[in-house]
Amino acid sequence: MLIDEQPGAMDIQFPASSWSTARYASATTVLEEALVSTRLIGRYWSATGQVQRENIASSLPGLDPLEYPLQVFELEIDGQSLHNRWELVGQAERDGARVGTREAVITLRHQVRPITVAVITRLDGTPFLTRRLAVTNTGDRPAALAHVSPWSGLLWNTNLFERPLSPSTLSPYTLGYMQASCEGHEGNFVWEPLYPGRRRIESLRGISGYGNPWAILRNEITGEMAMIALAWSGNWYLDLWRNPNVRTAQLTATNNGVLTFRMGPHGVAPQRVIAPTECIVTPEVHLGLLHTGFDAGVALWHDHLRASVIPPRPEGKRYFSIAGRVVEEPGEWTLQEINIAAEMGVDAFMVDAGWYGRSFTEWWKQRGDWTEGDWLPGGLAACRACAHQHNMLFGLWMEPESVGTESELYREHPEWLAKTNTEDIIEAPGWSAALDLAHPAAAQFMRESILRVIRELQVDFFKIDYNYHLREGAQHDCDGYVEHESWRHYEALYETFDQILREMPHVALENCAGGGGRNDLGMISRTHYTCESDYSTFPRSIRALNAFTLYLPPEALVYYHNHMAHAHQMADLETHLRVTLFAQPIFVGFGAQNADRHTPYFDMTKRYIRLIKEVTGPIIAGQPTVYHHTPDIGLAQPAPWCVLEYAARDQQCGFAGVFRIGDGENRYLFHPRGVDGAKRYIVTMLNSGLIHEVDGAELRWQGLPIELDAINTSELILYRVVE
Repeated sequence: MLIDEQPGAMDIQFPASSWSTARYASATTVLEEALVSTRLIGRYWSATGQVQRENIASSLPGLDPLEYPLQVFELEIDGQSLHNRWELVGQAERDGARVGTREAVITLRHQVRPITVAVITRLDGTPFLTRRLAVTNTGDRPAALAHVSPWSGLLWNTNLFERPLSPSTLSPYTLGYMQASCEGHEGNFVWEPLYPGRRRIESLRGISGYGNPWAILRNEITGEMAMIALAWSGNWYLDLWRNPNVRTAQLTATNNGVLTFRMGPHGVAPQRVIAPTECIVTPEVHLGLLHTGFDAGVALWHDHLRASVIPPRPEGKRYFSIAGRVVEEPGEWTLQEINIAAEMGVDAFMVDAGWYGRSFTEWWKQRGDWTEGDWLPGGLAACRACAHQHNMLFGLWMEPESVGTESELYREHPEWLAKTNTEDIIEAPGWSAALDLAHPAAAQFMRESILRVIRELQVDFFKIDYNYHLREGAQHDCDGYVEHESWRHYEALYETFDQILREMPHVALENCAGGGGRNDLGMISRTHYTCESDYSTFPRSIRALNAFTLYLPPEALVYYHNHMAHAHQMADLETHLRVTLFAQPIFVGFGAQNADRHTPYFDMTKRYIRLIKEVTGPIIAGQPTVYHHTPDIGLAQPAPWCVLEYAARDQQCGFAGVFRIGDGENRYLFHPRGVDGAKRYIVTMLNSGLIHEVDGAELRWQGLPIELDAINTSELILYRVVE
């Protein structure tokens, strides 16, 4: 669904019954919950839109809450688990903050602790629901939040079904997730069976991490699929618990087990101290059930992100190609890079790291001193004027949460730096420290620095980076507790970017964290596009984009071309350039400034930049449907091919890359999925230059044979409807 289209069917009901009940229906997803014996539990999910009859619903879920964790949220305050003892205060419905969304608010009061919780569920007309908790301390002393899961409970109970597992199926449930723990491993999507017991995936790097807080769950009994994500940029966890029927000694076809879940932020307790009368809001969890094909499910997830998460792009900036460089030398060097970028035909130029500080040095040493240096002739104003003279947008890089160890900020304000234990600064020696945004003055400094830089330097687009990992995280004294810093850190960062979106809607915003280290929906909801990885060598580059577009739509991704100096050696020139077509590209320079720019290398690069501008860019800007012909290859497992297709939503045009990435057959039969069988298309095969007309039905069912006789080569196919 395009973000400016009308949403699908939404319905929020509070049916009268013997228990307090809420029912949410959005597109084909139905969820019913009820307050039963002082616990708010999930009764049932439906992926087909059917609302259960009253007599059936009242008997669900048919599981003992003393045996199964059925409560729909988890909360631990002052050492007490608040999983029960709740009473209903009120039920309400209201408009959501995003146009076209609706929210249900169920307010509960705890019968023992002075705590109220508002369970807020957002619907947007897609099959996905979004949930957060608003937790209020109604007591007269601080309350320490140790643990929270904004959404938890029952997902599936396949004990109800009689479909047997096939001999090759290892489990009734399968987990798909990004298995990555360090930079360069972004996009390593893998599947694994869920065996009886608990399975946890998590990030403990101090950031949401190079494996995102997002997962796909597959029910091998029913054919259903679920997607779940946490909008949180710090440490996090997803727990999945598969419990077969404990009363039966042997697992049988009719006794496959119950799957429950919980997901939330992770941190040293307490994660957040709540002052008397204070209300805090948890991160959001996004969750929906689908009974569709895999690509159709991904498309619905993308529509949800477009409707509820990703901010609409600024006018005139729906998609643009970029050249960006770190300030590698003082003097005219950066201005010359802008001139070269204009000559190559890109739409924008970004001055990356190295423009700040009291003297020219390595870019990381003076982070935090966000005053423009004096080593660029005419300063950044001259860079901006040069870009605008060439009709290019002007952008700037900043890493506002990090502090270089040679900066004046590091020396003058040690009290603002993130610490643990007693006064131990969490530091990578000679490299970096971080601001403790739980310190009000540090948070104010960061916010004012960002706003000042954007306003005074008049940027058209702005990139945030974060190259430091706090791991366990910082702590600080708070009302008699030693509070974990992460929650307040992201409150401050999120509030800053919320302000930018409100007050500077013309500025396009990029999210980056040492590449793809913080690609969670918390940051995605406050920026327009995000970096998938710094590691742009083939075939890792296309494999990562192939996996990332399971999670994020392509218009929300940027790809750094030539970020690695040896990237050009890893594939033939056209294959290397073809990867740039599958995201918003950032060309990290074009080589030596004194190179002859009339060689085949430069001619080919210019040709692909024109192709981006005229053909593939408009398709991506139109929020395409993505077809994953090889969705399961991840980054590391052996695979002969990576095939990715983007199609306009009206099926008028599309393009696909067929990349040979490993040993195996040198022929691949490509079946386009984004064509309409009732239409006729002009198809262009770029390797041969062959252009021919063919019926959509023939394309779809007979396919196009591709032959590539060498590894790390490719074919590019363009198609468009005959006018």
